[in-house]
Amino acid sequence: MVTLRFRPERLVETTGLDLDIVEEALFRLKCETELNDNYLSVEINPDRPDMFISEGIARAVRGIESIELGWTPLDGKLRNSGLELVNEMPETRPYIAAAVVYNVNVDSESFLEELVQFQEKLHDTVGRRRRKVAIGFHDLAKVKSKRLRYSMIPLKSSMVPLGGSEPMSIAEVLRSTEQGVKYGNISLAEGLHPAFTEDGGAVLSLPPVINSELTRVEVGTRDLLIDVTGTDLASVLKVLDIITLNLAERRGTYIGFVRVVPRTGEPLHTPVLKSRELSLDINYVNRVLGTDLTVDEVTLSLLKMRHSASPENGHVKVTIPPFRYDIISEIDLVEDIAMALGYDSPKLLPSKYMNDARGSLLDHTLLSRAARDIMAGLGFTEVMSYILTSSSLLRLFDMISDTVELKNPVQEELDALRPSLVPQLLQLMFFNVSKTKPVNIFEIGKTVKKIGSEAVEDLKLAAATMDDSVSYEDIQAVAYAFIRSFGLKPSAKPLTASWLLAGRSASLLANGHEIGVIGEINPVILDKLNVTYPVAVFELSLTELLKVIRAGAAGQKP
Repeated sequence: MVTLRFRPERLVETTGLDLDIVEEALFRLKCETELNDNYLSVEINPDRPDMFISEGIARAVRGIESIELGWTPLDGKLRNSGLELVNEMPETRPYIAAAVVYNVNVDSESFLEELVQFQEKLHDTVGRRRRKVAIGFHDLAKVKSKRLRYSMIPLKSSMVPLGGSEPMSIAEVLRSTEQGVKYGNISLAEGLHPAFTEDGGAVLSLPPVINSELTRVEVGTRDLLIDVTGTDLASVLKVLDIITLNLAERRGTYIGFVRVVPRTGEPLHTPVLKSRELSLDINYVNRVLGTDLTVDEVTLSLLKMRHSASPENGHVKVTIPPFRYDIISEIDLVEDIAMALGYDSPKLLPSKYMNDARGSLLDHTLLSRAARDIMAGLGFTEVMSYILTSSSLLRLFDMISDTVELKNPVQEELDALRPSLVPQLLQLMFFNVSKTKPVNIFEIGKTVKKIGSEAVEDLKLAAATMDDSVSYEDIQAVAYAFIRSFGLKPSAKPLTASWLLAGRSASLLANGHEIGVIGEINPVILDKLNVTYPVAVFELSLTELLKVIRAGAAGQKP
């Protein structure tokens, strides 16, 4: 839980409700409250960063109290700020997004205090203590340029750090300020550090370390320029959406887009403020909750949780607002419905659906368990290894082009995410060379493969056999028996892979759908790994196998 402190008068002002009503509503929203020392301490789930400031709490509370329902896109409150931000994409922290919120009106010390708290709690949660995302707030009136820049600057460059009175070199800032000591090494590289600057060179902030005194936000600041930097573009955009939409809850505010021009790729206007849509089956809701709710009751509950919702043929069409990034799938909407009704509501008492309201394992979990039983029955012993592996090992197997490598690994030999289970199985074979033959091992585990700019997870099964004499046919018999166990037809087609022996390798198919590879390991690979016996392997995607099983059950092609 994330603990925040609010002045009670701010919560009363923003919600328009008495404090006891606010506390009761927060309890229904899974928040714990305690009043002491003229502050209300509120424990909020870390997956609700939209509630890390009074304006966000007020939006949620006024919804659950049926004062305001749903959420309307802010089309009438959007403007072009006229600002352009050139992103030179510093290698250590390549992404930046920015926005302006006009008429925020920092009118009190209590609001300024909350603004700083909002920033820091976002840093600690979504931002992973500034390593993933960092935020800067600036007084727009103090920004002199319409053209801004995000780039690496040398450590001899100077700035006046927030709270300082004299210019300091970037090296001094990193060495002698509290924030520099704590966060100075996160994005530093070869004597350079990322900086958010005016086009003329004046430093506005040194992400993720410290802002400049030049654009200090103080009581009397009217318009805010917000910058968000990070190592992951999706997280950067998410945080900027949350901040701008929360501040836009203040009376009279409107949002200004900033044109971000990256060194590579298309320009982006931020914030993006992109909502998402889901269709929620009323029968699914009732089955999970054990209720007998109508479509209208479900719709109203979602509106109370500030989603846009409307009935549609036994379903509810739901538009999820951009600040609710905690909503991933339909089950999250069901939880919102339960909160809106209240967990003590008579409507949540058992109904005729309750017999079906039981937890169950996911399909891929059931498949993994079945796969383990089958492989054990085929005489194989299960092993387990880390998802992190060595890039040098993957280069040996010519798999590096598919590999996600770590920029700052803790250990040199664990510097990449494995795209395949096979290399680590072969490493284990080295430690079993002296064991009684045959050595039959298998592993079920997650792999990560780089596809374009995306890192895609897959659940795989790999098996290997080592003996004085091992052939393709030996491992094929095992692979085919495994596939037939699911009522599927196994087959193979020719495949060329450098780490498999030419003419003794193939793609593995189930019902004509490609699910993996099979073959004898190239002796060159075995020699480099000091494995002195022949080894044959197969590896298949349980994700793809599950698709084939489902398609077969439905009488369709996968």
